[in-house]
Amino acid sequence: MKFGICLPIRLTASASENIDIAVKAQGLGFDSVWVSDHIVMPEKHRGMFSEVFYEPFTLLSYISAVTTTISLGTSVIILPYRNPVVIAKQIATLDVLSGGRVIFGVGPGWMKEEFETLGVPLKSRGRMTDEYIKAIRELWNSDSPEFEGEFCSYSDIKFEPKPLQNPHPPILIAGSSEFAIKRAALLGDGWQPTWVSPEDVERGLSTINIIANEAGRDLEGFVYSVRNRVKLFNTIAQKEEYIAGQSSDTPYSMLGTVDEITEYVSSYRELGVSHIVFDPVTDSVDEVYSTMEILSSDIMSYVK
Repeated sequence: MKFGICLPIRLTASASENIDIAVKAQGLGFDSVWVSDHIVMPEKHRGMFSEVFYEPFTLLSYISAVTTTISLGTSVIILPYRNPVVIAKQIATLDVLSGGRVIFGVGPGWMKEEFETLGVPLKSRGRMTDEYIKAIRELWNSDSPEFEGEFCSYSDIKFEPKPLQNPHPPILIAGSSEFAIKRAALLGDGWQPTWVSPEDVERGLSTINIIANEAGRDLEGFVYSVRNRVKLFNTIAQKEEYIAGQSSDTPYSMLGTVDEITEYVSSYRELGVSHIVFDPVTDSVDEVYSTMEILSSDIMSYVK
């Protein structure tokens, strides 16, 4: 089983702290480090997320230069925000520069105000995402790429560099909605839902296999990944006190002692999940470091 760590999205961390987390993750034996994607933060949503979101491709490029083995994941790039030809170029270049370490997580997005700021139609985001995945694959796979779609068309072009990975970096589809699961089954190289319980994963995996079988699609090599919030407690009483203070609509998280988190991870593994991405819930960067150390020494080493 592989393990990843998310760079902070609810805790404001400096650029150097983001880099240090990635370097420390590699040293602790994490398999991957993941960046998220927001261009602006509407006033309406301030407080939900970090005050700062670094541009994901630039941040990963810097991380690739100061690491050697850890995979570089996007969780996730919001595909409708950018021209797919440009995204294909950015990911291909990053894959070459990093020695083939990119994992390309994608999703359609949801933040209405951000779509409006960027001049992108919110209602078209699902169709745009599906089409952009196809357009990007064509650019990566074909020596003479051609594509004709509703939102993107090109022909009579050359596209270089191709990604270093063969045939290309894995495209992981985010989300647990009906649309996301169908997109993963038909267009993805893997599925990475967020804030999902083992029961949610079990239902999703079953649906993906049914849809893929009906479409005649072979899922050999398909990656089942989960990205979940994680918060460690020394005692069960501390956990229960924390949960009591949360609202009833708090997203599903892995909350508990080392033994409880280990059981969570083991349950995902038994379902066929091969890559767990931890999103630490902490109050400081120092707590991110200490959480990573415990995950590495007391949980990852045991489950692996």
